[in-house]
Amino acid sequence: MEEKTSSFNETEKIKEIPKWARRYAESRTIPQIIFHLIFLSFAGIVFLSVYCFLKKLFILASILFGAYVVGFACMLVFFDRIKDCYFAKSGVPESSSVQQIKKFLPAPLITFVVISFILEQRGVFPEHLRMPISAVYACPLLVFVNWRWAKDSFIGYLWAGLYGAWGIAILFKVPILTFPEPYTGYEMIAVPVTGFITGLVAYIYNSYAFKKLKDAAHLQENNNE
Repeated sequence: MEEKTSSFNETEKIKEIPKWARRYAESRTIPQIIFHLIFLSFAGIVFLSVYCFLKKLFILASILFGAYVVGFACMLVFFDRIKDCYFAKSGVPESSSVQQIKKFLPAPLITFVVISFILEQRGVFPEHLRMPISAVYACPLLVFVNWRWAKDSFIGYLWAGLYGAWGIAILFKVPILTFPEPYTGYEMIAVPVTGFITGLVAYIYNSYAFKKLKDAAHLQENNNE
């Protein structure tokens, strides 16, 4: 009886190989983590550059701004190449769902960003609501693309949840998450911060999915012998 139960459990685990393979493929977020770390570094450099400029440290401000321009240009040129090398070395190509999301998401996102910018400039909403307003369109988009193309992933849901929660926190003027004057509106740093946290959580889950996939594949090899 115990042998039958054990055999049944092993069979069920082997049947889960496709599921864990999809989850592993859709939760590889090393490129996302690196991208958001770079973005946060650039934000820090720009902030320091502006600070030095206001303090009339023009030479240091120019050096920092120059470093930002060079770094940003290098990222545009080399980031996709580095990402492609990462997927090539891993032996598993970037999932088709992620590729589909990357094709769909930029157009509506850029459109909403432009509309939001125009509305803010026309005084429709104040500067301190910039980030909560962005959450109104960004969160539904993230949820939609996750539901539509990445059913075995939770990245879009988690990112939307974290970003939306930050937006709500600003509405309630929660300290730390709500920046005081003259930094009102700089809460848009929530984009890379929540993106980095999401990528880190997904990376931990990716390790778990890989372990489950490896164990199931090992069972299949033993049964084939």
